[in-house]
Amino acid sequence: MLELKKEGFRSVRILFLTLIQSGILFAETSPILFDTLADPLQKSTESIKKLSQSSVMEPNKKILKSFVNEVESTLSVGKELTGNTIDRELLALYLKELRELSQQKESIDSLYRKSLTTAMVHSDKKSFEILVSAPLEPLHHPRIRSDAIAFYQKNYPQNSIQNMEALCDEESLEDKSIQMAIEQEQAYEEHLRILKRSEVKGIRRDIKIGSRNSVIVVKEKMADGTIVFEAENINPYLVTLALDFDKLDNVKSDHPLPLYVELSGKMKKEILRLIPINANVQTNEISSYGWVKGSAFAQHDDTYLYRLPFALGVNVDVSQGYNGGLSHKGLSAYAIDFSAPIGTPVYAAREGEVVGMDVTHTEGGPSPEYRPYMNYINIRHSDGTLGNYFHLKQGGSVVKIGQQIKRGDLIGYSGSTGYCTAPHLHFSVSKVDPISMRRPMNVPIKIQTAQGIVFSPQKGDRYTVQ
Repeated sequence: MLELKKEGFRSVRILFLTLIQSGILFAETSPILFDTLADPLQKSTESIKKLSQSSVMEPNKKILKSFVNEVESTLSVGKELTGNTIDRELLALYLKELRELSQQKESIDSLYRKSLTTAMVHSDKKSFEILVSAPLEPLHHPRIRSDAIAFYQKNYPQNSIQNMEALCDEESLEDKSIQMAIEQEQAYEEHLRILKRSEVKGIRRDIKIGSRNSVIVVKEKMADGTIVFEAENINPYLVTLALDFDKLDNVKSDHPLPLYVELSGKMKKEILRLIPINANVQTNEISSYGWVKGSAFAQHDDTYLYRLPFALGVNVDVSQGYNGGLSHKGLSAYAIDFSAPIGTPVYAAREGEVVGMDVTHTEGGPSPEYRPYMNYINIRHSDGTLGNYFHLKQGGSVVKIGQQIKRGDLIGYSGSTGYCTAPHLHFSVSKVDPISMRRPMNVPIKIQTAQGIVFSPQKGDRYTVQ
């Protein structure tokens, strides 16, 4: 919760700095309430002021009182700025003070966490009572909150601290919400699993490729009590299926669990059997599954030299490279965005088989709600990895599912569909993340260009296709 508030404060600060630099801020005709920028800090001042008067924070009283005084002083500057006429120098000073106060607040939160932890470790009930009676954001952090509630319930059977009672209610409400979500999820998964084969046939006709239920897992109880799990992949591409159990009563699995198994496109096969241990005792199991496109067992050929996915001799510009600031982060870090006008021919960067494709959409825009409308082509390479060509134009494919593609073959045309701020081609090579086993993960590649071999393309780079 604290981290979210700090991130919110930073976002507002960055927004205003951007507006200042662009000149937009000073063209505003309506009054701007600059003093509201200090709201996240001001909300903590009453608790901090109360703590500064207690013996618990004795060694840090000077820091706490200084923070409270500086917040009040900074608020007065914000009120002075609120209006149509803006003093640039005063605004710059105001934003600088807000940054410094934010850093001080982080230090105070750290002191508060340490003091609260010390009080609980040493069973110092007096200090504990003082600290929780002036709650700061760290007290709402899930781990700290759980520790404080456990200490409270052990040492205060009479439920005598109002703030802690509210904290208990907060945790209880969150737990109930999470449990309800889990139960709804399990109910949905169970509904899919217990479908009879005749029902599955009916569903198969209406399933959309790539949708959540385009990989179906069903179970059937045999006459001897054995429970057989069968999986079917409706998609044309290979997927990795993860199957695990929250409960296994009086049954044993014929495979190690969790179970991770690859299913080729359009494949159906038995994946697991649960065998009763004691025929006279009732069996019970609760399972869940998920799947992701691609292979978790792929080993990328790091020696392979990829070609740029454009026509020979063409110069291409990188609009976002590895670890880019917009979206190339985490498991998506090793992706490349190439600036390309709509309709630019796209060529295969590596040979392989076309295993995934959707070029039916027309929509595209700069927000996540457009993500489902992205047109793409997936090509499976000989090492099991996938070559991904995203944001293609509607109808922007000249290949078919199952077609074998050579390196440098024309496969389609670029566009601006899906979650996309401007026309470009997003290219990456991926496998399944071996940690979660439920998400795709990009891998770094080597690219052959007229300028030499490229290991880490970055925004602003220009290369010539060779």
